[in-house]
Amino acid sequence: MKNFRILWVFSLLLIPILGRTQTVVSGGIYQNTTWTLANSPYQVNGSVVVFPGNTLTVEPGVTILINNTNAQNIYIETRGTLNLMGTSQVPIIVKTMVDTTNVGWEGFKCTSSQGGILNANYFHISNALTPFAYESPLSLYQYTNCRFAHCGQAITVGNEVILNNCQFRGNEVAVYGWSYFTVNNCYFKDNNTAIYAYSTAFTLDNSTFVENGNGVVFASGVFDSMNITNCLFQNNLSGISYPNNGIIENCILLDNTTAIQGSYYCEIKNNVIEYNELGVNISVLTSLTNNQINNNIGGVRISDISSATNAPIIQNNEICSNINFSVDNNTNVNYSLLSNCFCGLDSASIEQYLIDGYDDITKGLINYQVFDTSCTTILTTVLKFNGIAGNESTTFDMNLKIENPVSDRLHILSNTPISELTLSDMQGKTYHLNAVETNVYDVSNLSNGFYVITHLNQYPVCIKLSKF
Repeated sequence: MKNFRILWVFSLLLIPILGRTQTVVSGGIYQNTTWTLANSPYQVNGSVVVFPGNTLTVEPGVTILINNTNAQNIYIETRGTLNLMGTSQVPIIVKTMVDTTNVGWEGFKCTSSQGGILNANYFHISNALTPFAYESPLSLYQYTNCRFAHCGQAITVGNEVILNNCQFRGNEVAVYGWSYFTVNNCYFKDNNTAIYAYSTAFTLDNSTFVENGNGVVFASGVFDSMNITNCLFQNNLSGISYPNNGIIENCILLDNTTAIQGSYYCEIKNNVIEYNELGVNISVLTSLTNNQINNNIGGVRISDISSATNAPIIQNNEICSNINFSVDNNTNVNYSLLSNCFCGLDSASIEQYLIDGYDDITKGLINYQVFDTSCTTILTTVLKFNGIAGNESTTFDMNLKIENPVSDRLHILSNTPISELTLSDMQGKTYHLNAVETNVYDVSNLSNGFYVITHLNQYPVCIKLSKF
């Protein structure tokens, strides 16, 4: 009797488990239909078509299993209305029965010419050639807390896309298309290309790109503006390719083959760029400022510059401990990189990591300064052009110290009397000051902010100054 009771209780426990068999579907839907959580999972053995005038609603939490064991051309099409709307806590799961990293079905299709409407959000979808193929592209694709895995082209943008807290793993192309891109708090891993954009405006914030072939690729010039901020790019073949007409700020770029490739008309500032094979390759009118470009195989390469008028601006960076070169001047234009710290305490240790006209006569020359270990005090200046070659400290004492920050009076500690100086503010306005006494200047009339001293006694320098 005791054994009988045990078997009876065990059989009762099995009832709900055995009762949850999957629902098999295929063919046409000719009336309003709901795929319910109670009858989930739904096994799709053949293509499904929602006919005009009818609605298929998929409840949150439903799992749809695409039977890819016999065919890989299954699709779910709507010529009526298809609602695939999960919630942030209970997404809809769409995946193939046989888990694979390859494409295993065609995806959802919306035939708008017959009245098709497809609403989708809060889902996890995998292995689809084109997860959502719209006959007439939507004006806005907006996805939140969605996941795309092992798809062909996960999202194809026709006008605008807004992505929040989405994940893209192992897709051939995660996001591709035209015009307006807004991507926040998203994660891209193992995609061949994460984002391939022909953009009018592009905003990317607080997102992560890990082990992709290409992180972000700009296929053409950004018409309006580009903003890439607070992002991590790590272990990609290329992190950001051909950024332009905008800003890359407060990002971390680590262990990429090339962190930033071919920037033009672009501002790159306040980033950490380390342990890449090539840190940055910059071009026309790029501003490279206040970055840490350290421990790369190659630090900064300057390319595709035809004249000094379109040369990049490189200032106030820390460019240290790069293995093959700190700066490769791959142009015939001369550059003064006086405000950049190369962490060497003498010119010989810095010079061997600067590739310029001293190494190859087809290249331009590079001026630079030697700083102390804190990268704040100038030890000496090396000028190779502007009529003076070699170590300029033999004709002008650059072993000076400048009070920084400064309030109303600026004191310069130097063995050389400095009777005049020129400085510029961040808007480019220039100020010429004469000493009120030996090496002392009245700066009380200057507004609080950041300045760059550009000349001492008409001698070109580049020294950062803060006034408060």
